[in-house]
Amino acid sequence: MVKNIVKYGLSIAIAGTFFWLAFKDFKESDFIELGRQLSNIDYRWLALTLILMIASHVLRAWRWGVLLSTVKETMSLKNLFNATMIGYAVNMVLPRVGEITKSVNLAKQESIDGKKVLASVVVERILDTLMFALLLAASVFVFRVKINQAFGDVKLWGLTLSFEIAAYLILLVSLVILLVFTVISLYPAAVARLAQMLIHRVSKKWAERISSALESFLEGTAALKNRTKYAEIVVSSWAIWGLYLLGTLTPFYAMGLNNAHVFGAPEALTTMSISGFGQLITPAGAGTYQYACTKTLEKIFDIPLIEASGYALLTFALTTVTNAVVGIGCALSQNKDNFFRKPVASSDDLTMKELPQVK
Repeated sequence: MVKNIVKYGLSIAIAGTFFWLAFKDFKESDFIELGRQLSNIDYRWLALTLILMIASHVLRAWRWGVLLSTVKETMSLKNLFNATMIGYAVNMVLPRVGEITKSVNLAKQESIDGKKVLASVVVERILDTLMFALLLAASVFVFRVKINQAFGDVKLWGLTLSFEIAAYLILLVSLVILLVFTVISLYPAAVARLAQMLIHRVSKKWAERISSALESFLEGTAALKNRTKYAEIVVSSWAIWGLYLLGTLTPFYAMGLNNAHVFGAPEALTTMSISGFGQLITPAGAGTYQYACTKTLEKIFDIPLIEASGYALLTFALTTVTNAVVGIGCALSQNKDNFFRKPVASSDDLTMKELPQVK
């Protein structure tokens, strides 16, 4: 209990600090101008942004089904989408708990092994990390001079590196992790036996239990060795991030910033990639996303502070409110379905009249 209080207190403190850093140079007139900009939004572009966001979530849910197709051949897209959005909503309050929540939810709805579902979520995160690292490396390569000037050296895994080299290193590590998981997925039984041998030296009681759970978990990564699914996984992964990219670009048009600034696909890609770091630090990226996004637009693309802050605030609000509203809606819908679902009669409930008559 105390540990959780400290953990969430620290997250709130970090979020507050970065919100303060993002707005510390604002004067009263700046806040008035910020409010004016946000009140003049073109809601047609905003509606398109919301459509793109929902479409990316639907596609992500569909890809999750592909990753789990070796566990269960066909699954309800509705169940996949509900679990995905409920997980997003939970992550906003309890970081990383959402992954477990979505796994448990889908396992219950589809009556499959929760450990295998959790393994598919791990694979999903590895794919996302790889795509994120690839896009970040591409962004850094295109704007490396400005990015290195804006951010200077960074510390990564105890090393002091330029932002450019750090991005390339993240990409390399992501590729290695995906390769390791792919190799492990080929030999789940062998890996489980090895784990059992090692654990057996410490505890005979837990050796078999852990190895059995590990084998079941690794079976959930089987999509990585199923070559027939590679095309679907790759195409859907690129499509998901393509929708993210468009969703990063459209709010810029919604605010009318395109009239005074150049902001195309390369700029949107760089903003999305660097701002993504902020979303990893605090729940829903509160504070940290605002700071990272604002500084990216201001320092790299020379967009004035007020306009950059407005864009960051708008995109953060869109993502947060959408995930919260849709996630809660999915949870309520799911519970409603369960409440009104008719119970299935057991064999003991069948009467002789309900049994087929033998002639």
